[in-house]
Amino acid sequence: PSEHATLVFTDIQGSTRTWEVCPDAMRIAMALHNTAMRECLAEHGGYEVKTIGDAFMVAFESARSAVQFGLDVQEELVKADWPESLLLFHPCSWNDKGPWCGLRVRVGVHCGEVDAQVNPLTGRYDYFGSVVNIAARMEGACVGGAVAVTEEVMEVLDDVAMFVCT
Repeated sequence: PSEHATLVFTDIQGSTRTWEVCPDAMRIAMALHNTAMRECLAEHGGYEVKTIGDAFMVAFESARSAVQFGLDVQEELVKADWPESLLLFHPCSWNDKGPWCGLRVRVGVHCGEVDAQVNPLTGRYDYFGSVVNIAARMEGACVGGAVAVTEEVMEVLDDVAMFVCT
């Protein structure tokens, strides 16, 4: 059936190279990443559609919840206790371009009418249509540590100033 939803895609920037350089640290880092993602998802009432490698596809009933989820994920990742060997790897180290250390996650958000279908094998919902494609492209277009939203998302948010990372 067709329904309105806000979809979020996330992906770790540079994960392939990070896995190659520090595989042991990446195993630990992935557990920290996945925990942060799922805790924030539960806090904001999101639905984990699927994961592919280190990427998440999640759905929300409201754009506000989806955007706050993205911001909270970024904040939790900044505060995470990353393995020391991961922090020695340049893309995961502190730098002068922002407050990020550890894994840098891109987050893309888009909302609109989606085609929701139940997977007959898993019994879980999956989503199809242009909203899926646009949300995925928003994620791919931003940098790790950022939350990229479309104009459609901005239009349904009545108070953008309320979204602040602490």
